[in-house]
Amino acid sequence: MSTLLLRLAAPLQSWGDDSKFNNRRTYSIPTKSGVLGMLAAAFGRKRDASIDDLKTLEMGVRVDQEGTELDDFQMVHGKKQSDITRRYYLSDAIFLVGLYHTDEAFVRKVKEALLHPIYPLFLGRRSCPPSYPLVLGIRDCPLQDALEQEPWLAQEWRQKRLPGKLRLVLESDGKGTEVLHRLRDVPVSYSPERREYQYRYVRESGYVECSKEQETEHDAFGELG
Repeated sequence: MSTLLLRLAAPLQSWGDDSKFNNRRTYSIPTKSGVLGMLAAAFGRKRDASIDDLKTLEMGVRVDQEGTELDDFQMVHGKKQSDITRRYYLSDAIFLVGLYHTDEAFVRKVKEALLHPIYPLFLGRRSCPPSYPLVLGIRDCPLQDALEQEPWLAQEWRQKRLPGKLRLVLESDGKGTEVLHRLRDVPVSYSPERREYQYRYVRESGYVECSKEQETEHDAFGELG
């Protein structure tokens, strides 16, 4: 069993929900469609290529820094008319994403693709390139264990201002007595002519307790390292 851990951080991220047309909202966490789209880009796949193998990856998210939602007001000028659009983003957010599969060789292929991507990578939208490091490595343990055991990704000066309880969201089979949420973010096709998504269940697996680091001098350029 192998879990690939990713650090999704950037000045801006946007993980589109079901909203369409001129009001484009974002989920509070990375979507599976957005993350798998990033993997497909890393492998150099066209939008109409099969992603069945990528869909077998089980995904979990730990919210290390929630960030702040902001919206961007835009005028889109077409040939016949101009439209007002609002696009929503998450600013200054950090997520720990785990991708689990029983086939270790497949997980390693995904890791290598992300380290040497064929197409540019972005966090939900083309205007949101990731900061680095993006790939944290492979952990030889189940998904939940990997997400719970990884050190807190927020910078030390931030940790002093944030609660030490991190939200954990995991995929579920929809059974049992847990509180479940249903997200329509499993991609069937990325084709511009036929974009299609399916539903999946996720569960909130409580909160991960993280110890806080000792206070150190703030490095304004730390995120660029």
